Amino acid sequence: MTTAQALNVHERWFLFDAGEGVQVSLRRHKVPFSKIHHVFVSHMHGDHVLGLPGLIGSMNLLGRKEALTLHGPEALEGWLMENLRLTATHLQFQLNFEVNPPGEVRWAWEQSTFRITAFPVQHRIPTHGFRVDELPRMGSIRRAAIADLGLSFEEIRLLKSGRAIRNGGVQPEEVCDAGPPIRSYAFAADTRPSTQVVEAVTGATCLYHEATFKTDLAARARETGHSTAEQAARVAVDARVGRLVLGHFSSRYRDLTPLLAEAQAIFPSTTLASDGMKILL
Repeated sequence: MTTAQALNVHERWFLFDAGEGVQVSLRRHKVPFSKIHHVFVSHMHGDHVLGLPGLIGSMNLLGRKEALTLHGPEALEGWLMENLRLTATHLQFQLNFEVNPPGEVRWAWEQSTFRITAFPVQHRIPTHGFRVDELPRMGSIRRAAIADLGLSFEEIRLLKSGRAIRNGGVQPEEVCDAGPPIRSYAFAADTRPSTQVVEAVTGATCLYHEATFKTDLAARARETGHSTAEQAARVAVDARVGRLVLGHFSSRYRDLTPLLAEAQAIFPSTTLASDGMKILL
């Protein structure tokens, strides 16, 4: 089962991994190629990257001019550029590469309202998971405070962005209502269960975690750098996440309900990932 997830975060599109068939799936589900400006690659196994050259080639044929930034292992740039060279794909837009060093936690990308962090996981080759966190936002400024303090439009903007005004004399929490709940999404790519993953995804609103095998194949899971459904559920419990989505199932399973039952026995708020599934947070 190949892996690719498109995320819409505050009307910005991102792609996590690009397994074979990714562009077909993006078209089917009406994800605009032109609005994807960042691709995050967890690791270099084929079921996570083989769709990337074709996707980039299609972006080029569609007339893309904006730069595309790829975040991933050090090997990604050489592999991709050689693939594009051998297929005579002459890009009309720039590719930028950001390396996630093995074993390191890294702020991969940030804007004013959210942040994306890369965190190491335990697989057979250097691999990272990713976490998207909204940044705290203030609620509306109380009308009485606007009138009493004579706040200007610029002061209101600063307060709503969480910054104090008038040399610290007016703090946002003094005049603003509580902001909306902070949402977060964690993508735990191919990995054994580990304390690193638990620490990285703690408190996430939703966690996607691989569950390649059932518990009876736990030894095989460990040998190949994967997790069982039960192990993924225990990560969810230990990390106190709000919801768990299982994916990356071995092709040996025609019926996935035993994997779901195995996880739900430990973490009831578990669902199975499926092609085209939409997760709303």
